[in-house]
Amino acid sequence: MKTFSWVLATFIFSSLALSAQAQTNPSTVEKLDEYLQAVANLHRLNGTVLIAKKGEVLIQKGYGWRNEAAKIANDTSSIYQLGSITKTFTGAAILQLQAEGKLSVKDKLSKYFPDFPNADQITLDDLFAHTSGIYDYKGFLYQKEGPDKMDFTRPIDKNRLVARFSSKPTTGKPGDEVQYTNSGYYLLGLLIEKLTGKQFETVIRERFLTPLRLTNTGFDFINLKRPGKTVGYTYHKDSVLVAETPIDSTTGYAAGGMYSTVGDLYRWARAIQSSQFLSAADWQRSVTPIGKTMWSYGWGINKFKGNKVLAFQNGNLPGYSTFFTLMPEEDIVFVVLANVDDTSDLTTLEPILRDLVFIMFGEPYQLPKNHKSITLDESVLRQYVGNYQLEPKRILSITFDKGKLFLQVTGQGKFEIFPETETDFFLKAVDAQLTFHKQATGNVSQVVVHQNGDFVAKRIDP
Repeated sequence: MKTFSWVLATFIFSSLALSAQAQTNPSTVEKLDEYLQAVANLHRLNGTVLIAKKGEVLIQKGYGWRNEAAKIANDTSSIYQLGSITKTFTGAAILQLQAEGKLSVKDKLSKYFPDFPNADQITLDDLFAHTSGIYDYKGFLYQKEGPDKMDFTRPIDKNRLVARFSSKPTTGKPGDEVQYTNSGYYLLGLLIEKLTGKQFETVIRERFLTPLRLTNTGFDFINLKRPGKTVGYTYHKDSVLVAETPIDSTTGYAAGGMYSTVGDLYRWARAIQSSQFLSAADWQRSVTPIGKTMWSYGWGINKFKGNKVLAFQNGNLPGYSTFFTLMPEEDIVFVVLANVDDTSDLTTLEPILRDLVFIMFGEPYQLPKNHKSITLDESVLRQYVGNYQLEPKRILSITFDKGKLFLQVTGQGKFEIFPETETDFFLKAVDAQLTFHKQATGNVSQVVVHQNGDFVAKRIDP
């Protein structure tokens, strides 16, 4: 239930061109397993992974602990809270209702909920595209005190929650700026109930779970009594597992209230891509961004060079972090479910997904290594501030702010860099390192970027 924007720029120091065909020979499988074992050994992955291509499962394996206290390891039967992967089911249900003539995604929200603020300006498409301007109720999840504090470990009254987030100031004019909000999907769940006369959970079971026999997928995770149920954790000091209290499924609801396994999600991926539940036109609609956004009907959409579609949904809840990624044209599926949340810099799943894609396509990648940061005096850090020429049109800019150094490459975002020695730094957002070099006079003259090779950037500022 958090926004995710993965573009190829995360491979920050070189342009990436994916080959037309992924390589799936045994060496690729071995590389996938080697990489996943490496990230697990470094406490960056604690969960279960499934990777498949053209109906062939290449990797299906558990890593780390399902229950650390009882010393029960994760395996392919481990069950995880999904967070925003739930949205893929919600989106499919709405498209089915549209195909049945019960709604149009172009409808105004006022047609169904006339009393909701700005309902006459918000379309159902706005709810999917995160352009509704509605406050994201996930903000309440982290309120420790004050009027917005709510106990999400117990069932939440829907009317109370809607009243709470609908009373908050808007984040923008409907239809304009993208501001990720789970509240839109909460309203879509209520719409499904309104049009079907059934509980959202019942609709999803009847339309999808029961026909596909997804017996390890459901909603009430807190009261689940199956052996595969995982304990959700957060990391203390990036290595010590600390158990988290799971949120109630009524909190996540249509935005993030489900649980599942990698096997069940793989069956779901196969089904929705094969016109079992959606027409070919509706599946194409599902992997096509709405307007100028990167969001569609349950999915986020990115493209690689060559216009290869990558449809994704990722979730983050206390104790859980998940990724569900499809490459429809190549028929590749990635499912990564972790029972450790991504509150630690080292446990976010985004870099892992990126590297798994690189491995599948034969692109350069690096096995992760442990880097430990040290504290340097401000005077040492400031000597590296400046601009460095990596390529004719690519500059590395090093800046200092509030005791920290940051790196920004031309046309890309800003990343904090962490000192490992007085001259060696590393990034946590991507597996890359920097080494600064000095002249005999002591002046910093260049920086060498280590990322799938060594790249020299000469200092160009006075």
